Amino acid sequence: MSLDLQRSVADLQKRFDAGAKDEVAKQASQLKVQLVRSGLYFAPPDADAKDLLAARTILEIATFNALRQSNLTAYTQYNAALQAFYVNLARVLPASPNRPIIIGLQLLAMLSEGKYSQFHMTLEALDVSELGDVFVRWPVDLERWMMEGAYNKIYRARERVPREEYAVLLDRLMSTIREQIALTIETSYPSLPLQNAAALLFFKSGETSQLVKFATERGWDLEPSTQTFTFPKSPIPDIALAAVAAHDSSRIALDIAGGKGIKRGGPMQAMIKPALDLAHQLEAIV
Repeated sequence: MSLDLQRSVADLQKRFDAGAKDEVAKQASQLKVQLVRSGLYFAPPDADAKDLLAARTILEIATFNALRQSNLTAYTQYNAALQAFYVNLARVLPASPNRPIIIGLQLLAMLSEGKYSQFHMTLEALDVSELGDVFVRWPVDLERWMMEGAYNKIYRARERVPREEYAVLLDRLMSTIREQIALTIETSYPSLPLQNAAALLFFKSGETSQLVKFATERGWDLEPSTQTFTFPKSPIPDIALAAVAAHDSSRIALDIAGGKGIKRGGPMQAMIKPALDLAHQLEAIV
């Protein structure tokens, strides 16, 4: 079986390098079935080392290709299968040159999903040599910028992603950040010009339709004549109120007793960062 697997790996790699995403996805799916039937998918330590190496490479290529197709479900499945090869077979197989890339993608995926406790636990489990790898440092920098509220740096990071796969997860992270900023906008202002909203939410000048779609999904109303958004007068979520109340900031006005919550007009940065900090604390407690 080793010879057949070696040929399959070579063919899969060739198609991946050629950018044939659909072909790679189809072949990877077929190879996955073969690996499951042979038991190699589950990384048995007593299997032939060459077969295990081939199986690991197949899963790595499949993981990368899933992200290039923006198929997050397939990415999660392939990535989960890979972990047994990295962890359980660390003394059986030589280290994979792709592992730092996989780790970096894992960290970025956690960050984009708001899984901050898992993000930090994964970092703590890494060796010092792994922490210094460029693919691992990249999502670590993003997380630091999030804590600083330096969203413009995260937005510009799109211009220098270390690999194509990172761009997909970075876009997902930006979507998460936009949701956080949008919540603050809604509780800070009664209305906002479209142009200003675009700047705050990091939509480019040619992305007005995406902005309008984003706003519509959140229930924002757009006045065509003035090109101004007005926001729904809905109660502020308890988590948002707690996030602000948990931090002593003279720039944020609260009137909890009167039931008014956050007064509109509060500075955005003063509200976003405390909310993120509390989210990290709550995630760590859970």
